[in-house]
Amino acid sequence: MDEISLNVASVGVITVRLDANSVQGRDVAGQPALYLPLKFQLLPVESQAGGEFPYTLVRVSGKLQNPTLQEFGSFDLGPIALFPHPTPFYRQQEVTVLLDRHRVRKFEDARGGNNAYFQLAISGLLWYPKKQAFDVTTPTGTLDIHVPKSHWIENVVSVWNLSNVKLIEIQFAGGAGENFRKSYAHVREAERLFADGQYKQTLTNLRLSLEGLAKSFGFDSPGEQLFGTLFASCHPEKIKKAGEALAGLYRFLHLGPHVQAAQGAHELTVTRQDARFALTMAYAVLEYLTPGV
Repeated sequence: MDEISLNVASVGVITVRLDANSVQGRDVAGQPALYLPLKFQLLPVESQAGGEFPYTLVRVSGKLQNPTLQEFGSFDLGPIALFPHPTPFYRQQEVTVLLDRHRVRKFEDARGGNNAYFQLAISGLLWYPKKQAFDVTTPTGTLDIHVPKSHWIENVVSVWNLSNVKLIEIQFAGGAGENFRKSYAHVREAERLFADGQYKQTLTNLRLSLEGLAKSFGFDSPGEQLFGTLFASCHPEKIKKAGEALAGLYRFLHLGPHVQAAQGAHELTVTRQDARFALTMAYAVLEYLTPGV
């Protein structure tokens, strides 16, 4: 159980807890979310003049962060009205943090198959009835959450249904070079042609994308030589197999300029499904080949 304290009148009488094994994944209308059942304990504060110093916790906000991603989510729990009680007990306040697939992918990349780790940076809004004034309280640190890998996979990631939708992100670092940028310009044009229903032309532009990339490195077509240049330190068997896969995709893309308009049921055509497959494969290939950030 991880916990942190919030001060009231310089006294740490508010305790916030979160059991790492209570963290759950949620699917909110197809959007991934993180369910955090926070628990609060509020104890009374003695005033300097004697008697209790009344207060009410009316709002709690927080940011989710970790050392790799910095901030990747936030929440605002309020308006609420939590009062101190002389008998210690914890009351639950449920928080749902909406995420998106981009941030989920970034988090999973940072997790790297290990336990899930994130921090909650929390602040609270207090109301002092005697003073008729509000005050903001923040802890000196963060609520550090370590979710066991098995729990994270079974109760969070599985709920997000990430296998149903795949996000492929292509990043062009400053050192990637103009050759990769020109290659991706053809992919952007292929996306436009796909949206316009021009499926043959979609394949043609994807072919030009890979072909142009290969020629920028001095090769006639993408294949083993191109892969070997970009991944010179790889095992020769990997270079050979990956080069064959790259060459195979390039041959498939030749359907674009070679097929004719459909004349009959048995004519060779390029369908929307073909074009979508080609786009997806091109995205994955460029992500794989592009030098890392």
